[in-house]
Amino acid sequence: MTAPAAPALLMPGYRVDPDTGAWTTLPWPGDPSLPYSDPSRLEELPPSLGPHIIVWAHRNLVEPNSGKPWRFTPGQARFVHLWYALDPDTGRWLYRTGVKRGAKGTGKDPFAAALAIIEFCGPVQFDRVVDGMVLGRRRRMSLVQLAANSLNQASKLMRMVNSMFSADLVHSLNIDVGQTRTVMPGGCRIELLTASEKSMEGDPPTAVFLNESHHMTAASGGEKTADTARRNAGKSPASIQARVLELTNAHSPGMDSVAEKSFDEWQIQQMRPEPLRDMLYDSTEADPTTNPGDPVSMRHGIEQAYMDAPWADIDRLLSEALDSRTSPAETIRFYLNGLAAAEDAWVDPRAFDDCAQPDITVEEGEKIAMFLDCSKSGDATTLSACRLSDGHVLSLGGWRKPHGERGKGWLAPREVVDAVVREAFDFYDVVWFGVDPSPATDDDTEALYWKPMIDQWHRDFQKHLKVWATPGAGGHSVLFDMRLSTSGAVKRNKLFTEAAMQTVLDIEEEHTLTHDGAPMLRNHVHNARRRPNQWGIGLGKINRSSNDLVDYAVTMVGARMGRQLALLNPKVKTSRNRGARRVRLQ
Repeated sequence: MTAPAAPALLMPGYRVDPDTGAWTTLPWPGDPSLPYSDPSRLEELPPSLGPHIIVWAHRNLVEPNSGKPWRFTPGQARFVHLWYALDPDTGRWLYRTGVKRGAKGTGKDPFAAALAIIEFCGPVQFDRVVDGMVLGRRRRMSLVQLAANSLNQASKLMRMVNSMFSADLVHSLNIDVGQTRTVMPGGCRIELLTASEKSMEGDPPTAVFLNESHHMTAASGGEKTADTARRNAGKSPASIQARVLELTNAHSPGMDSVAEKSFDEWQIQQMRPEPLRDMLYDSTEADPTTNPGDPVSMRHGIEQAYMDAPWADIDRLLSEALDSRTSPAETIRFYLNGLAAAEDAWVDPRAFDDCAQPDITVEEGEKIAMFLDCSKSGDATTLSACRLSDGHVLSLGGWRKPHGERGKGWLAPREVVDAVVREAFDFYDVVWFGVDPSPATDDDTEALYWKPMIDQWHRDFQKHLKVWATPGAGGHSVLFDMRLSTSGAVKRNKLFTEAAMQTVLDIEEEHTLTHDGAPMLRNHVHNARRRPNQWGIGLGKINRSSNDLVDYAVTMVGARMGRQLALLNPKVKTSRNRGARRVRLQ
């Protein structure tokens, strides 16, 4: 089978399998166009306990249904090698945390059970290197915890674990198998982890497995379990290096599940240098261009998603996926292992990703329209630009509250935003600039947080701007206040809604929109939801309290709206005024 050509822009961290065209994420070293087993790729593998562990598992574990000797699939074996990769000089793992994501029926539960047993009584403690082979030994006192969204789900994984011990292993180690706890002499045990604060206190774990993390949310209590598990693992001594591994289907975007947050963290890590990427994320997905309504395309997509599951009944899976009772979103998530757009998604995320053109440059002196969405501390403050000549969208700056302790007391950096705005005016020919202010007030002066700066921009740029954001008598050169309580807001919201609908059309049907592919812009567009109003369909957050921000999507639409307003004004010509050089303002 000939693999399809690689798409113009892969999401960060993704590769195209050379044989099937599937999208994969496992960071197997070497040239991705070569087979995994190519000697040149194998030579680049990091030292690992994986080979020793695989041999041990094949000798001591059994298949849960047939009772035959356990065998890892090729994809599972590759994951094991990387998951147990280490620095032999220090004995430290290369990966601190991990996610194994797959379509339904790709063997995630048996794989998790095998790894749980390995952590319980297998050779996972670094021992020595002999003739180039990294060898391990059994931990003296292991504590393996199994968690899921409910105790019933975790119990299913425990039953899987107990079914995979070989009789010889149970006899030789005197293992006592139980429904909620399996133990052996010396203090080693596997136990269920519940959401109870009290039950999660006590001895630090040596390994934690979070099963079906796409179901684990704040509302269900699963997020609390996952957070506590990670904290407990993080407190483990250097001699143990406890880790948390998630097993999940593709998450539903916008649910704020543990799986979604882990995916977002992995995407963030892909923007960092390799030494700072300590999450192992393994997902095999159908090519995103797979058409859920086309049986031929769907068969190929299912074959891609299940390429490491030789037991899969492709014909049955295809029938289930094409069943009219299966929604398109469920088809993509469960049978193609893809991230389906939410039913109320503002725009198709895959279509937006296909519009990315990061190599396009907007040169000095080119005419642009800009839009700034202001926030004080809660949401993000973002600045987007749109080139008048072709509508290419630039992400000029995004500022949001940092996570954790660093975010306490954080305020949007007005001086930095001011500097970026002025640099844009110096470098480009800004013909329209709109600013949607925040209603938040300054703690010291009790005046509107952004008002003094907005008024200063009006004084400084009013003569330069060919088209004012709020024209007419008593107008303002940059203020574009969308609060309905303000004068003229009805017209402004109507203009913005029309621009939002045109943006969707240009992305999904016309395929004429291009953007710079900035990660923060991409994240905010993916988060955006359809918001009907009296003028059409706008966009917004999933709810007011959601941490899934959409501000860059707002400024992208605002900048495109400003471009259209400028092009309709006879004062504006599209020719460039100055020379050119390349710049990237971020």
